[in-house]
Amino acid sequence: MKMRTRTITVTAIMVALCVVVQLFKNPGTIPITGGLINLIIIIDTLYCGLLSGIIISAVAPITSFIITQSPIIAAVPMILPFIMVGNIVMVLFVWAVRCKKLELNLLPLSLVAGSFAKWGVMTLSIVKWILPTFGLNLAPKMYKMAAATYSLTQLYAALAGTALACVIWPIVRLGIKRNR
Repeated sequence: MKMRTRTITVTAIMVALCVVVQLFKNPGTIPITGGLINLIIIIDTLYCGLLSGIIISAVAPITSFIITQSPIIAAVPMILPFIMVGNIVMVLFVWAVRCKKLELNLLPLSLVAGSFAKWGVMTLSIVKWILPTFGLNLAPKMYKMAAATYSLTQLYAALAGTALACVIWPIVRLGIKRNR
């Protein structure tokens, strides 16, 4: 896949937006921050394409860890690749309807399905496999927080990003059509 200059530029801007959103991250705002990150991933995939969406999906968890210094990921670094995989699964659902004529009709359904798929992947891989296998040295309170963060909280964040994308993407798409 060859990326055009515009695509590379927009991808870089989206990475920068992810960093800015993550800078305002407080422990109680994970669903809000996560929702905005999911929105950025969705809009980027719809505008720039699959490769760009995958890049953002892989870079966002890394920048989040660098910025927040999450003690959970520091204790169990195996979590990080599975966050990326969960994001990529959602990107694949977004990409599935990107080029279709019925995009705006199918997009909400695809995004909701992608949100649940992301939640399923992250719950099965992180909560049901990684934490019980590699997170045994976590304090009980931290273990519970990790289990909640990488299961239902991810679903809420993905659904929040989905709702925002369903409102914002038709407006962005209209603006794109006018500029071409």
